Amino acid sequence: MRSALALLVASFVSASAVAAGSSLGMAEADGKATVTTIQSARATDLVILSAGYDHGFRPGAVCTVSHDGKPFGSVVIAEANRSRAVALILNLDPQSQIRPGDLVSPRANPRI
Repeated sequence: MRSALALLVASFVSASAVAAGSSLGMAEADGKATVTTIQSARATDLVILSAGYDHGFRPGAVCTVSHDGKPFGSVVIAEANRSRAVALILNLDPQSQIRPGDLVSPRANPRI
């Protein structure tokens, strides 16, 4: 099951890289992206973001999801290219759901 999820993420990112150009470019870390799509999968839903490396999103980064300025969940970036990122849901407040248009921003590293 895990390998099927990895294959799905890899195929999405590869298709996005072809559409956006394969170079990663320089990071212009404004640290914000909107949710464009939620892709249902067997193991977990994939959250597709409107920004990638160019906005500071890197694989492994934990991000906060908010709606109207109120945080309600967190995701982790699984894959990213220059202009898109794919995230996995870590947790959500009860009765909350991630929807297109919600704002995603990387959390500050508390160790720095």
